[in-house]
Amino acid sequence: MSRSVGRTGAPSALLSLDPRFEQGFTGARARGILREHFGVDPGFDLAGEAFSAMVSLTLLPPAFNEADPHLILRLATHVKACRWRARFRFFPGDGGFPADTDCTALATGALFAHGLLTQEGLERGALELLRSAAPPHAGRHSPDPRNERLNKDVFLVYWEDGEEPATLRRGRKQDEVAAANALYTLLLAAPDTARTRAVVDATTRRLAHHLDSGRYLAGTRYYPSPDAFLYALSRLCGRFPASAAALAAPARRALAERDTSMAATARTPANALETALRTLAADHLGITTGQEERQSLLTECQRPDGSWPPAAYYRMGRFPVYFGSSYLTTVFAMSALRTTPPVRLADGNRARSIRDA
Repeated sequence: MSRSVGRTGAPSALLSLDPRFEQGFTGARARGILREHFGVDPGFDLAGEAFSAMVSLTLLPPAFNEADPHLILRLATHVKACRWRARFRFFPGDGGFPADTDCTALATGALFAHGLLTQEGLERGALELLRSAAPPHAGRHSPDPRNERLNKDVFLVYWEDGEEPATLRRGRKQDEVAAANALYTLLLAAPDTARTRAVVDATTRRLAHHLDSGRYLAGTRYYPSPDAFLYALSRLCGRFPASAAALAAPARRALAERDTSMAATARTPANALETALRTLAADHLGITTGQEERQSLLTECQRPDGSWPPAAYYRMGRFPVYFGSSYLTTVFAMSALRTTPPVRLADGNRARSIRDA
């Protein structure tokens, strides 16, 4: 991991037109490849993303600060370069790509957990996330084709409020993995207000419907694997058992069904990233059955240099362009192979949830 990050603190992902990552290309080449394959210019460069660093900080426990403080600080520096007020962008600098709630949720929660963001900073981030929740009838019957039919009081992916200067409009959209990550950080800050309760309830219902309907098996707009959703959902269940009580049992059933489905295709080479995501989901959900097999499968996927192969973790919304890297898979695999104590904040105290308080 330290070798991959180097001095820049920027473990940037590769991109691929194939979710199996048989051929990958760098973000610096992505804009030209999009023009060539789809005849469309996305309007921004895709080099230097910081989302991989945000995910890394989320997965690395606070105890890692003592094991490799330089790595944590390099990652954090790269993440902070993407901050705009209390929001965080996917790319650093002013490249036209706006902040989004997924990045803001992961970055805010991870920086706080590592003691690199104050309680006040956490609460400001949570209030920004609250502001993103869809108002009644938002996006319905809209003349803008970029807007989707939205669920009231559920987090949007982009604020679309016009406050962030010199950025492209992305349209009003919702994504269940991004919503789960935003809900996690909101519960971490636990602002006990009527608006918070409305957003918690509406988002929880949206997540439950996505799971119970089986739609999660097709992935989400930005996350192609069903295991990415189960992992994000399990984080909520493990960290906030009272607030996420309605999600835990269905999530356990879905994980069991997913394991059965994957076992039926055992002749197919294992996807190390998906195996790691299911291992982490089982850990968050308190499932010990099958963990030894999942971890054994992960070790079999490890390459001679100690890394794991790249796979698609997230994707662009409009185009079938996937993001992933050996670094990102390796961070998930390491986390999945590590036995961890219950997650605690930097000060050693558990956060309260709305219903836990």
